[in-house]
Amino acid sequence: MTDDFSITLLDSKDVSFVRDRGGLLTAHIQNKQHKEIYIYRTFPYSKPYEYISVRTKDDEELGIIKDISDLDRQSEQEVLQELRLRYVVPVVTRIASIKEVPGLWTIELETDRGNVSLLMRNVHEHIQQTPSGSIVITDMEGRRCELRDINLLDKHSLRELNKVI
Repeated sequence: MTDDFSITLLDSKDVSFVRDRGGLLTAHIQNKQHKEIYIYRTFPYSKPYEYISVRTKDDEELGIIKDISDLDRQSEQEVLQELRLRYVVPVVTRIASIKEVPGLWTIELETDRGNVSLLMRNVHEHIQQTPSGSIVITDMEGRRCELRDINLLDKHSLRELNKVI
């Protein structure tokens, strides 16, 4: 009988990643090829490059990579590229406004990827400080923006941010 909650740690010596001609990620695990692989962070904020889940296109977990730096150089680069594609998080450059209307907060941000408007019911539940000191703001739909260093914000942005922290 197998345990549905068991975790398979993959030995970095038995795992490699390459891209096929179409650009899809392929994994070789213990000499078995797995096409169209997906990579997920299990601890996206506290350990972004450790405990990486390797899954099939059918969402079957093949195993966990303890630390991508233990992989061979090419495999590490392929996993890094996949993580960058999956976890696109705009970086906040300016806070245009933070407003509350009864029962709803609106945060208007300028980011490195354009203007973003985030909506949330309880603003304090949607603003988290990461172990690295950055702030991640997540709206009701799961969209995220990262404020990497509040010391780099202009005075207006700081005044707006002080409304909620």
